[in-house]
Amino acid sequence: MTLLSDVELFGRGRIPLLVRDMTAETPTGAVTAQSVKVVFTLSGWAEVQSRDETKFLTTGSILTIPPNLGCSGNPEGWVRTVTFYFRTDYLRDVLPWLSGTHPLVHLLNRALDGEERIGQLQLPEAKTQMLGLRLAQLAQFRPSLQSEFAILEGVSAVFDTVGRTAGIGIQARGGPDVAIGRPRCEVIAAASLMHAAPDYPWHVGDLAQRVALSPSQLTRLFGSQLGLSPAAYLARLRAERMAEILATTSASVSEAARRVGWQNPVAGARVFKRRYGVSPRSFASRERQSAARR
Repeated sequence: MTLLSDVELFGRGRIPLLVRDMTAETPTGAVTAQSVKVVFTLSGWAEVQSRDETKFLTTGSILTIPPNLGCSGNPEGWVRTVTFYFRTDYLRDVLPWLSGTHPLVHLLNRALDGEERIGQLQLPEAKTQMLGLRLAQLAQFRPSLQSEFAILEGVSAVFDTVGRTAGIGIQARGGPDVAIGRPRCEVIAAASLMHAAPDYPWHVGDLAQRVALSPSQLTRLFGSQLGLSPAAYLARLRAERMAEILATTSASVSEAARRVGWQNPVAGARVFKRRYGVSPRSFASRERQSAARR
């Protein structure tokens, strides 16, 4: 088992938290940390196992992991997560000032009280696209005195978003595993192919052949298990990748569209606007102005 000490994570500086963005495609061995971890699932699927329990993750899943609890991960296809590592002394100072009815605060209090169980929240996937973008932006900050305020402000905004989402069907669990729908392996395999190469001109026939199903079978399974056709899933994936490129790099709109596979930028812009409510150009301008103020 790998132990991550506070000194390894935070150094000897004053910044009380660390944010890490990770994509895993292979199992990870057991890791334990002296800090409290909050794991946000941006995309994909995985099992997380501790000594006594197993949690299944999908987009919108949030885990709270107490200090010194060893956990291993087993991605199904792939999983992308952003993890907050909080120093326990910092959490003990700030949690009393936050609402105890906030679902994430509630689970963090349980983690600090010595409960050696993984807490779990499940956000509706439709409400996670901007949250995922904010998390990806936070992970780009490097610990420094200059970035400390921006990181803490960003984490506060994430907590606010989770709290607001609590009124629209959030599920909170600290005990047995949540009954989250686990897609069939063929659906995960096809989604993984698109995730690995969203710029490739995928067609349902190509994907179906790769996973040994007929096109109609694959389309039916995507609809019943993910709520989207394969084409709509790819369009959403491209829009989300494009949003992240525009928010975290200086790429132009046309360059971002090309990088995610939109051969027709006009069609891509229409999909983007349906997903984010504004044009790619307006989105990029807003995000870059916001970043300049931080």
